[in-house]
Amino acid sequence: MLIGVSCLAVMLIMMLLNIFFRYILSKPIFYSDELNNYLFIWMSFLSAAYVMGNDGHVRVTAIVSLLPKKGQLWVKLVMDLIMVVVFFQYISPSMRMLSRLKLSNMMRIPLKYVYVIMPIVFLLMCIHILVNIIEEFVRLAKLKEDAAKPNGGA
Repeated sequence: MLIGVSCLAVMLIMMLLNIFFRYILSKPIFYSDELNNYLFIWMSFLSAAYVMGNDGHVRVTAIVSLLPKKGQLWVKLVMDLIMVVVFFQYISPSMRMLSRLKLSNMMRIPLKYVYVIMPIVFLLMCIHILVNIIEEFVRLAKLKEDAAKPNGGA
C-alpha cells in the first residue's frame, strides 16, 4: 500500500510541477506524462493486489446470496480457485514479455522496469487468494462443527 500511495503522491507532485513549469516558466518537463503513465501502471496493479488481499473485489452476488451460508462459501471457494489458476497462468507470459520490451520514448529507461510489476502482482494475488481459500476452509469447518452441535449450534 505504501508503494501505491507513494506513486500517487509522486504523480500529483509531478503534475503540479509540470503545470508550473509549462505555464509559468514556459519550460515543460518533457518526461512528466510518461512518468505519470508508468506510476499509474504501478499504482493500478498494486491496488489490485491490495484489494485482492482484503478480499474486496466487486462481485455480483444476486444469485449467490440466495444460497445458504455453506453454499455461498463453496461458490466463493470455486471462484477463488478459478482466479488463482488464471492469475498463475498470467505469470509466465508476463515474464516472457519483459525480455521483449525496448526503451521508453522520452525517459529512455528499459520498459521491463515499468512492467515488471505485472508478474509480481499476479504472484501476490495468487498468494492472497490462497490465503483466502485457507480462510474459507476454516469457515467451512466451523460451519460443519456448529451444525454438528446440539440445537444446530444455537
